[in-house]
Amino acid sequence: MAMKIIAVVNQKGGVGKTTLALHVAHYAEQQGLRVLLVDMDVQGSLSLFFKASSGMKTSSLFNSDAIPEIPLKLTENLSIIRAEHQDTSLLAVNQMSNDIIVTPKILIKQFSGDYDLCIIDTAGSLGVLMTTALSMANYVVTPVSVGLFELHAVEGLISAIQQVKTSGLNPRLKHIGILPMKTNARSKKEMAGLESLREKYGKAIMPYMLPERAAVKNAVAARLPVWVKVRGVSHRKAATEWAAACKAIIGSI
Repeated sequence: MAMKIIAVVNQKGGVGKTTLALHVAHYAEQQGLRVLLVDMDVQGSLSLFFKASSGMKTSSLFNSDAIPEIPLKLTENLSIIRAEHQDTSLLAVNQMSNDIIVTPKILIKQFSGDYDLCIIDTAGSLGVLMTTALSMANYVVTPVSVGLFELHAVEGLISAIQQVKTSGLNPRLKHIGILPMKTNARSKKEMAGLESLREKYGKAIMPYMLPERAAVKNAVAARLPVWVKVRGVSHRKAATEWAAACKAIIGSI
């Protein structure tokens, strides 16, 4: 079976892309899948979570002449192609022409026999890096938080995904859906915003909602998925919510 690729994409920062990427990776690994993570964010947060300071760097995917490297093995079934905080090589990619996006799409295929699933974490901005991730992927999931600026950005994001499909870069790209995250169910404004999102995009909105919970922040700080070492009612709720959303994402591919 060929390796399937999921891109976690939103041009807004702080919506939870990295948190979602690492949880989907852990969940997939627990289901027995061989998982490759690609940190395509110049902040390098995913690499920081996994303490990845050696091994293949994402920037080498943009250089067909680079000396062949291998991803850093984190566990038996989980590996990462890493980025560093403010990685200058990745920053430079966004200054290049769109012609460069073909190279990673070709080079990632060298690992297709070693992994069942590849998850790409992306930067919080539109640009060459995001377009590259979308062109590489079979599937895209878009986490969003429910605020004025975040909701306004959704339209541009959906347009970018559609453009990648219609331009011929990746006509078979499948949108798993929009996943509301960091929501506050007690906020009437946020719930109204979420309802308007559902009215506008219908079934594109996944039937899951991941509220802002301290248990998630604490788990990430401890470098654990939220369903590990569960303590208390709120933590249990968070574990159930996140496991269900990850199961749905993996079940969509």
